Amino acid sequence: MRKMLLIILGALLLGAAGIWLVEQDQGYVLLSLGHTSVEMSFWLAAIIFVISSLLFIWVLLLLRWVLGAGGVKQWWHSRRATKQSNKIAKGLQAFLFNDWQMAHKVLHKPSLNQPLSGVSLLFSAKAAANHGQLDEARLTLTQFRDQYPDQADYANTLLAEWLITSAEIDQAKSTLLALNNQSGRSLQLLSKVYSYQSDWSALYALLPQIKRQSGMDKDRLATLQIDCYCGLLSMPEKDLPASARANKVQAVWSEIPRNLRQDSALISVYVRALSAADEGEKALSILSKALKNQWQQGLVEAFGGLKLKDATKQLAQGENWLAMHPKDADLLLALGRICRHMGFLGKAKDYLKSTIAISPSATAYAELAEVLALLGDSASSSEIYRQGLLASVLNK
Repeated sequence: MRKMLLIILGALLLGAAGIWLVEQDQGYVLLSLGHTSVEMSFWLAAIIFVISSLLFIWVLLLLRWVLGAGGVKQWWHSRRATKQSNKIAKGLQAFLFNDWQMAHKVLHKPSLNQPLSGVSLLFSAKAAANHGQLDEARLTLTQFRDQYPDQADYANTLLAEWLITSAEIDQAKSTLLALNNQSGRSLQLLSKVYSYQSDWSALYALLPQIKRQSGMDKDRLATLQIDCYCGLLSMPEKDLPASARANKVQAVWSEIPRNLRQDSALISVYVRALSAADEGEKALSILSKALKNQWQQGLVEAFGGLKLKDATKQLAQGENWLAMHPKDADLLLALGRICRHMGFLGKAKDYLKSTIAISPSATAYAELAEVLALLGDSASSSEIYRQGLLASVLNK
């Protein structure tokens, strides 16, 4: 209130001073234009000039505001932003409907909104990759990296994923290894690359980091570990003596977490590796205990695949199980293989015929054909081979 009174008082004083100056006869100003002339006192002309100047400055400031942030410019930018947002929405809709070409075309254009621009570029690259245009996807990701250098690792991780999909495994591997920081997604992709390349040693070295950082759920992590350990156990070491191979197999088994050692696939690979390293007796003992705890097809197949110098104990164990599982086709097939290996061709023939009667398979037909050939019945062997081939075609 006091401030307002001071302003009014100041205005009155300035007005009174202006009137006083106008009444003073201290010269005049004459303006002449053609036949028209205007004469006024000097102080009146000065007051008019000052007021006109202030009014002119106010008009300029008003125009600047209208054309600047508060007026036409803001309206223009808002209009452009709305138009581009609609285009991005159209591109994302095309992406959802798998119209990859349209999505890439629309989303590739830059936007005024920086976050939206980055997102649209990523979706554009993804659409190009889904459309099979991997080179175009790479160019779009390069554009993204140039605009957002701090997110280069994210872009390269996406590129590696598309390279894996396109079966360009070596390029995907080099791209992932070149990342500055390994994230959960990149670690999962790198584990997939090592699995594709059967580089089990590299995958084994990566497992601790995957456990800490990948965010992989328990089931997927367990599956990855089992695949890795199966690969390590199956790695050929033909140049090493049998004892050295056995020690290496045992060393790998000792590194396997206890909660995974009950997996039937892992046990099957383990006993096959032991058998290949002339540790058949130990493999038979392990399989016997495992089958006592869990009767699994994979374990039965591994049992039939053991090659022991003296398979008498193996055959006796299998026939004891047959009393408990008389209609188990996998066990009958395993016994047929064991008998063939021992030279008991008649028993092998009977077991294999029983297998085919219960569950005909190409494998059982092939085993029986081989036994018949060993028995000298080439005609029957050829016929069984033909039946096995027909069975394999019909089962596809």
